[in-house]
Amino acid sequence: MNEPENRWRVYRATFDTNIFVRSVIGKENLANRLLSLWRERRFVLVLSQPIIDEIEKVLSRRTLRLKYQYSLVEVSSLISLLQQASIVEVTSSFELCRDSKDDMFVDCAISGRVQFLVSYDNDLVDDAELIKVLFEFGVEIVEPPNFLQKIRESGINL
Repeated sequence: MNEPENRWRVYRATFDTNIFVRSVIGKENLANRLLSLWRERRFVLVLSQPIIDEIEKVLSRRTLRLKYQYSLVEVSSLISLLQQASIVEVTSSFELCRDSKDDMFVDCAISGRVQFLVSYDNDLVDDAELIKVLFEFGVEIVEPPNFLQKIRESGINL
């Protein structure tokens, strides 16, 4: 691939809730680095409204806010930012996950035609059958460090 083609090769990715939780509870971490790369348009973040609702619900839990010392204002800011993602409407559920709560991420990834579903969740990253089925849809499940590596390998300057 020549240089002009590399410049325009942009991945599409869906992130699991755990990435966004980590971005709020730790300021200088990989989750925040990935969100910065998204804001710099190094990849397209693809979400669905149910995912955004889940992120807000989880991050609004009082126990988490007290434990990690963040505010509802920070949660609101993140949710506002996420409204700038590519929001897809999911019209069908594939019900492929061991944990049915994870189906929303798989459904979004398939409907949004992403290359990567990014998560730290072992129910996703360690499920050989799910990995095999998603491969058929062109979706690879990766942990955040692997996704960052994929971006680096794509030729996009970081």
